[in-house]
Amino acid sequence: MADVLAFIAALRDVHPDMARYGLNGGCFRVHLLLKQAFPDAEPWYDSDHVITKIGDRFYDIRGQVEPVSAVGAEYMRMCSLCFNRAYGWDQPALNTDQQGVRHG
Repeated sequence: MADVLAFIAALRDVHPDMARYGLNGGCFRVHLLLKQAFPDAEPWYDSDHVITKIGDRFYDIRGQVEPVSAVGAEYMRMCSLCFNRAYGWDQPALNTDQQGVRHG
């Protein structure tokens, strides 16, 4: 566990916005980084946020977390079919300009 927490702390230190990013669209990317460092890492999803299970503990950009959903949904192990959508969660919509105005 100490290695996981040290890795997450180092990840947060990469950029001042990393913690915000990891909680606002970048949670799946945080999982992918954890998966690179800890190959047994599993993604768990509650329809709003991805947390990572390593061993019998759960983590996100904040560190160790309890698998309690903020949206009232149950966390479930994320299936590989969900991955394609998850890769784009941190990207603006293709039909949205940089000011957030939707076009089309």
